[in-house]
Amino acid sequence: MLTAAVGVVLPPLTLALAGATAQASTAGQLLRMIVLGLLTLLLSALAQWLFAVRSSLGGLVGGVVALVAQAIILLSLERAAAAPFEWARSLIPTGAVLIVAGLLLGGSWGMRRARRAGRAEARLSVRLGASDRKLGVTPAAPPSRRRDHVISFPLTAVAVGAGLALLAVGYAPLVSPGASLGGALLEPALALVLLALGTTLTGRSTLGARVTGALLALFSLPAMLAQVWPQLPGAGLLARLLPHDPTGISLLLAGTVLVTVGWGAHLARRRGRAGELAELHSRETPPHV
Repeated sequence: MLTAAVGVVLPPLTLALAGATAQASTAGQLLRMIVLGLLTLLLSALAQWLFAVRSSLGGLVGGVVALVAQAIILLSLERAAAAPFEWARSLIPTGAVLIVAGLLLGGSWGMRRARRAGRAEARLSVRLGASDRKLGVTPAAPPSRRRDHVISFPLTAVAVGAGLALLAVGYAPLVSPGASLGGALLEPALALVLLALGTTLTGRSTLGARVTGALLALFSLPAMLAQVWPQLPGAGLLARLLPHDPTGISLLLAGTVLVTVGWGAHLARRRGRAGELAELHSRETPPHV
């Protein structure tokens, strides 16, 4: 399947672009940084668009591929140092691989739920329309999604923020050469669950993912632009919060994937609603003789 094939190549391409963006940030190459950041956004958006119009299986495959890559890193004796590329050796300690895995896995399930919710909305709309046409019957108002939108942002922000915080303090030592796994896996495992939970919430509302993602990308700028505009406020704070991620690429990557996963789930809901409405109307319309 096309979506599965895209899911296979999405994590390595996304991580390669993120690694190159981090290198451009370190070198103070602003134009290259912008181009690579936009390419990462475009790649993720196109993939989520395909998953929305075809199948959310692609996101699931992408998450599993990233998890397999994470397992290979942990099983290697040299861990991050064994990576064949310089950008990978510097990117892995930021937790980028686990970030992509968690967000894609949760996003796949969230997109599936959003598509089903869109179909349910279409069926309800048809039933309410039929009730409205009956004489003497006062149709019920369609259910409001305001509550879902209101709670979506704080829940997503807390889940994703907590996951990123756990990775910032507990992930880099885990992928250092010769480090013992032992109980050190607990924090990354919990971070994976929290990141997946954050994007699973897109099944109810995509507002949280899109707002949280945009904020994360914004928060990454002081670190990303430190070599270009060192006077930007916030760089020192990020250096303390992200001791193993001097460029803030983990925030930019998480923000990019979050925004596009949220947009993809929104599109899947609309596609589900439109497809179900078309099918219901085709059943009601008698065939031409």
